[in-house]
Amino acid sequence: MPDQLLIGPQQSTPGVLTSARSRTRAIPQDLLREASQRLAVMCLMAGVLWIVATVLWHVTWPSLHPGQKWPGVQASEWLGYASGVASFVLWFAIRRQQWRPEVFLKIGLAYMILTCFSIGMVMHWGLPTSDVLMTGITWVGVVVLMFAAVLPTEPRTMLIAGLIAVAMSPLTMVITHVHGMTTLDALKAGMLMHYPDFLIAFASVAVARVVTRLGKQVTKAREMGSYQIGDLIKRGGMGEIYKATHRMLARPAAIKLIRPEMLGGDDRESAELAVKRFRREAEAAANLRSPHTVELFDFGVTEDNTLYFVMELLEGVDLDTLVRENGPLPPRRTVHIIKQVCESLAEAHEHGLVHRDIKPANIHLGKAGVRLDHVKVLDFGLVK
Repeated sequence: MPDQLLIGPQQSTPGVLTSARSRTRAIPQDLLREASQRLAVMCLMAGVLWIVATVLWHVTWPSLHPGQKWPGVQASEWLGYASGVASFVLWFAIRRQQWRPEVFLKIGLAYMILTCFSIGMVMHWGLPTSDVLMTGITWVGVVVLMFAAVLPTEPRTMLIAGLIAVAMSPLTMVITHVHGMTTLDALKAGMLMHYPDFLIAFASVAVARVVTRLGKQVTKAREMGSYQIGDLIKRGGMGEIYKATHRMLARPAAIKLIRPEMLGGDDRESAELAVKRFRREAEAAANLRSPHTVELFDFGVTEDNTLYFVMELLEGVDLDTLVRENGPLPPRRTVHIIKQVCESLAEAHEHGLVHRDIKPANIHLGKAGVRLDHVKVLDFGLVK
């Protein structure tokens, strides 16, 4: 294959591969997207809890303070409602996917700090003068630990954000002058009362380290020689297709992963036979040059016997999706598409290849220059 791109471990240049592996690996986009969705769930739960807790406090106040005059709506109540609304707004924004997942994760850290500030204000607002200071873990520490487990954040960033978040409790004591103290006394008392939360902030670094390490291990596992696997494009019956980029050439591609059992490799012997057949058929498919056949750059087998194709990355839609979304196509357009499919299959037949899986989902429609409905026949790696 003249234009073959080196991908297998045995084909890669050791120096180049080592250098590439030594670089800092970013967490894959699909994992970041999942993390942002977890953040959305947390925001939804927080919004509900803020509203419900504030309403319940309002309802139960007469029972908890019998004989006392109702003081009216407190500033802490308005803060609770505002925090609930802010949580719902962030939840809605994440659901709409208005920005990239990385942006939401940074916003998530800011949201964590603001949430801790609100919790601190609600805890300390309006407390009576007292010489008794209770020390222990508060909801502020719990929130920091939860965010460390949900958001894949670099440990150093998590430490800084966590310390700022737990510092909100002493800060709110200074703001509210809790217990009738002076500013300096309130700050000292706040540090003594909430030092367990500061310990949790340091512990959250270990949690963040584990979460980011797992994400980077996934990235490493997705590296195939000179290619870096990115987002999931499609999941089908035979395997999964991911976006990929050649690290040296910055050439976009698509990688399809196929398990050997999908080709009849249930046991070791059958798996080896399936791999041999895969190599033979892929070599034949790589020689096809029709403009209506998807271009195959490379193919190979990973250490766990996963088969992979490296193909050109196509933009557009498959025929199955087009028909499902828009209904039957006009006869003239249908003929135009089928003629191009026939050109692709004709070349394959000249090389003694039978596709075996021609269906609308394997017929891709894109654009070539000014020409619309430019057909590419997919999945020629499974020919016979």
